[in-house]
Amino acid sequence: MARSALRSLKLFVVLAALLGSASAGLFLTLFGGASNEKAPKLRTTESLESERAAEQAGYEVTMSPMGTVRFARPPRRVVTQDANYNDMLVAAGVGERLITTGYPNNFFEGFYAQIPGLAPGGGIDREQISYLSGTPGMQFDKELLYRLKADVHHIDPIQLAMRRGWSKADIDEITRNVGPFFANRYSRENIYPGQEPYEFYSVWGLGEKVAEVYRRGDYVRRLHAIGDALEARIRAKLPPLEERPRVGLIYYGRSRITPYSLGHGGFSQAHYVAVGARDAFEGHDLSTYGEGGGTGTALDLEGLLSIDPEVLIMPFAIYGAPGSGKGARAGYEALLKLRDDPLGKRLKAIQRDQVYPGGTPLQGPLFYLFQVEMAAKQIYPHIFGRYRDDQAYPPAECLFEREAVAQILREAHGR
Repeated sequence: MARSALRSLKLFVVLAALLGSASAGLFLTLFGGASNEKAPKLRTTESLESERAAEQAGYEVTMSPMGTVRFARPPRRVVTQDANYNDMLVAAGVGERLITTGYPNNFFEGFYAQIPGLAPGGGIDREQISYLSGTPGMQFDKELLYRLKADVHHIDPIQLAMRRGWSKADIDEITRNVGPFFANRYSRENIYPGQEPYEFYSVWGLGEKVAEVYRRGDYVRRLHAIGDALEARIRAKLPPLEERPRVGLIYYGRSRITPYSLGHGGFSQAHYVAVGARDAFEGHDLSTYGEGGGTGTALDLEGLLSIDPEVLIMPFAIYGAPGSGKGARAGYEALLKLRDDPLGKRLKAIQRDQVYPGGTPLQGPLFYLFQVEMAAKQIYPHIFGRYRDDQAYPPAECLFEREAVAQILREAHGR
């Protein structure tokens, strides 16, 4: 070995011992060495400071009614109130971050079970979840949110003010000391009873906004493309409006029949709008659930018979095991028993055997895909095939490709 090379090698060893491998790597880059390997790329003081500044700056997501919300990093501990936000988390690949949700009945796994490879519950571990309220309508206080220490609360602050009496000071306190609020409740029916400006979002618009909180909006946009293609295929096969059956969306419980409208917008009935459902209650002198914030007109059986829809669908009836007598499913099974009622058996929907369990108005991106398919099969079985209560259709009977959805979710959950 030449003396100059030997001197360089000795100097390298001394520098490595004194300054560490990074500085020694720099020496090799400048003066060369025995190895042909590429020297590691060094992070300069300037680049490190730039990275720290970017992390401190965070990012912003803007949505009504909160306005622009700043996040230092994607939230790791998440609280929701309504079930649709749980579905948004699964669609964005972050379902495992949910620590608390509004109610124990915020879960339905029948759709997720049809997506190949998706973890049970979409990755949400129900054994580890706590609840804000034991039953609908119960109050939760600020102290509970302090204890939960969530990074974000998917709860509409306007809803807290209007229904639970929270002040702006209460909202600001939790935002400052715990984590921000980020949700939009009144896009459910596109009806907002307050006076402040309030923007409404579609199921996709809302889902994409929430996914952006986790820097994962692209996955929901890809699911949106599947939804658009699904809707286009269905619309291409629909008969003219006047030839479509009239659909009565009703909730049946304690012998009370509550009608729902398909016409006032919002994501709650968007799946029926997507399949061109003809509203049986349109043009009748009655109020529907959610209209003006009310619970709607209570119909008796004679009143329903006077309208006589060809199809009856009961929302929320996917919840509750068949025959369990629990959840909305119990009300749906009571509705089916009208087959034995002297008046009930005269209903066209019962005679046509088109009385169905409906999905949830609280739907996120994944539920929406399945519920559009449900609605198409329930309303137009002669075109799209008969509805199956277990959702387990053979591939030839599916209206959208499950594997395409599974691939997007594998990528989202694999990040």
